[in-house]
Amino acid sequence: MKFFLLSEAKKAFRKAIGGDGMHCPCCGKWGKVYGYKINATIARGLIWMHHNEDESGWVNIQEGPRWLLRSKSLSTAKHWGLIERKAKDPAMDLHFSGIWRLTTKGIAFIKGRTTVEEKAFVFDDEVIMFSKAHTNIKDALGKKFSYEELMNTRMSDDY
Repeated sequence: MKFFLLSEAKKAFRKAIGGDGMHCPCCGKWGKVYGYKINATIARGLIWMHHNEDESGWVNIQEGPRWLLRSKSLSTAKHWGLIERKAKDPAMDLHFSGIWRLTTKGIAFIKGRTTVEEKAFVFDDEVIMFSKAHTNIKDALGKKFSYEELMNTRMSDDY
């Protein structure tokens, strides 16, 4: 059995998750940083939200069109600060409410007034870093989701 110092294990894990990924030598949990892009489905979802929000700006994503519900990718827009989730109602026995709204930045993005980083590098649902390249709503609407590209993310490719 090989033993690691905790500092060595952390260093090896951080390096590996930015590439092919690895199981943590301490807890065994799989780790990998994934590079998410705003693709056409997410961009269309943001536009759909804008057209279907209630008077306070909230929209129940679970009532969205089939194409949006099947992709399950709209919530990744939170990594760019384009949407925010409504706080959970303690009276409801749900993990999350499914109710979101566009942020000011999200509205500016769908109206073509701002750009966002093309790729968000995410580990354990937290942004580690963003790519230097930016994208706008028109470009995002032309990008298809690529599972292969997501799985082959290497942080060194984009920063």
